[in-house]
Amino acid sequence: MSRPELPSVAEIDELAPVHRQVAGPEWEDGNGHVNVRHFYDLHLTGAEIGLTRIGLGDEYRQQSRCGVFSVEQHLRFLSEVRIGEEVSVHVRWLGRGAKVFHAVSVVVNRSTGQVANTLELLEAHVDLTTRRAAPFPGDVAGVIDAEVAEHARLAWQLPLTGHMGVRRPADQPTG
Repeated sequence: MSRPELPSVAEIDELAPVHRQVAGPEWEDGNGHVNVRHFYDLHLTGAEIGLTRIGLGDEYRQQSRCGVFSVEQHLRFLSEVRIGEEVSVHVRWLGRGAKVFHAVSVVVNRSTGQVANTLELLEAHVDLTTRRAAPFPGDVAGVIDAEVAEHARLAWQLPLTGHMGVRRPADQPTG
């Protein structure tokens, strides 16, 4: 199996890191590197910061009684991270539908200058009272659309599953 073509760390840095951290000794697994659960924690920390930055954080959840639920995720490992190495998390917005968004979170190993892994995700906007998917309010949709448009202008791509994404009716615009 060939390794997917990856952007450079300099290219990924076009997306400002939403989080930076050094891998602590409590992250180590029996193989002498960071355990998978800690990568999920990094990606989720980055996602929470990213969601708060676009207006979907705790305050939004409390005021609107809406939040986001994970629909699908795919974690891809590309290089290892060892204890004591510094990592950064970057979020790239890929698309938005009426009730869902598609994004990818990237963990970069700052110490080795390599992409460590990616978490591709599809998230649904949910009414927390009914526990059902609900359309994004116009102001939030506009912020997500602006992020998607800005990130679409980047000259690089990340390897994606090809199976996840936003499904749209033929007459709905993509951005």
